[in-house]
Amino acid sequence: MSRRRRVEEESENHERWLVSYADFITLLFAFFVMMYSISSVNEGKYRVLADSMVSAFQTVNDDSSVQDEPVVSKTMLQIGKTPKMLAPVPEKISSQDAHQQTKPTPSALKKDISSSLKRWLDQGDVKVKATNLWVDIEISSGVLFRSGSSVLSKKANKILEPLSYQLLGGDKPIYVLGYSDNVPIFTQKFSSNWELSAARAVSVVDLFTSLGLDPELMGAIGFGEHRPLATNTTVEGRSKNRRVVIRVFTSNDIFSETKEDN
Repeated sequence: MSRRRRVEEESENHERWLVSYADFITLLFAFFVMMYSISSVNEGKYRVLADSMVSAFQTVNDDSSVQDEPVVSKTMLQIGKTPKMLAPVPEKISSQDAHQQTKPTPSALKKDISSSLKRWLDQGDVKVKATNLWVDIEISSGVLFRSGSSVLSKKANKILEPLSYQLLGGDKPIYVLGYSDNVPIFTQKFSSNWELSAARAVSVVDLFTSLGLDPELMGAIGFGEHRPLATNTTVEGRSKNRRVVIRVFTSNDIFSETKEDN
């Protein structure tokens, strides 16, 4: 009887697989949680990162004999901070090629910008104009802001983010100009249309900076009601006058400061 009982005690436990199965399920659950946490990909970030990688590999393939040192972008990643979007790393090129590459013609720049903003151009929310020195992107204030506010709307991001992709990597100045109608405004935050127009221009500049554009190349100017496009006596005229213009220069900065000789 004792021998029989000893044999039964030494028999194999057929349920030991449950331990391994439970460990596997736990690891699988952790894996899917991790995948879900990184599944929300910002399309803008992905597009810019992909373009940067393609550009970098093309440079290596086109000129594999040249061993250049890596160029460090001004927009650097900081520990503990995640930028809204990664700007592409500029390529290291000769001074002659740099002069030609960083000075696009206004007509070519207008064509590229118009292509990226075609949807908004067709809807009449955006206008793109070119001169010999710059390209103007005129956007109705009603598309970018609520009445009397300088906070950018969700629709504004859909317009300004694609535009920023076209402007990344440039070395020419960008100025944002704010305009308003002549209807008096006096709120707790703004005491005049001049302040409102300047604050709206600053909001656009701040967004461009967060998207990777060089803040040293940008400026914000408010004109208030003093440079109207149309008469302020009609609703249509006032609507045209409430606008933001993003002026992208293709030449030198007209507001650049020269250093004094010691």
